[in-house]
Parts: sequence; structure tokens; C-alpha cells
Amino acid sequence: MSSLSSRLKNRVEIYKKDKVLGAVGNTYEDVLVKKVWAEIKFQSGSVVSGEGDTEANNTRFKIRIRKTKIESDYHIVFKGLVYEIEYIYPDFKKNGFMDIMAKLKTE
Repeated sequence: MSSLSSRLKNRVEIYKKDKVLGAVGNTYEDVLVKKVWAEIKFQSGSVVSGEGDTEANNTRFKIRIRKTKIESDYHIVFKGLVYEIEYIYPDFKKNGFMDIMAKLKTE
């Protein structure tokens, strides 16, 4: 079995929303917090029927990174896809890492 750090092959960007005073009033802007190496694994997916003939894709991923300070209201971007963080929990076996459960944002 390969070491855990060698499986962190995806360079992801972690963003947060900051309030910015604009000409029209307060707006929110994405601000890059940091870039980290990650392992991204598919967890589950489903298609949900909505009103009218619409469908929504509900896809969840587990993203493993080295332990760092992030909040659950941040989001992750990888290859142009946006992952909304649902919750964060530490890896109790390998204390230097953390797992992030995220949902792929689709519009």
C-alpha cells in the first residue's frame, strides 16, 4: 500500500466569500485562501426530479487534505468544478490529515 501523502495528486484551490463594498452596495467576492494537494474520491450520486421536467444532480465526494485551517462555509475548486463543503472531520488514525465531505455544485 502506498503512503497516504503520495495519493494527494490533485492540486485544489480553497476559496471563501468576502463582503466587498461595491458601487451598487455590498457584494460577495470569492477570495483564494490557499492551494493544497488533495485526494478526491467519489462517494455517492443521484438524480432528483424537480418541478416541471427538471432534474438535479446530487453528487458527493470525499476530499482528503493535510490538516489546515479551513471553515465549512468555504468551497473548493478543482479543474473548474466547484465543490461546496458540507462538513469537515479529522482523520483520527493519521492525525496530520483531514477529510472533507463536499457536494458538487451544479447549476
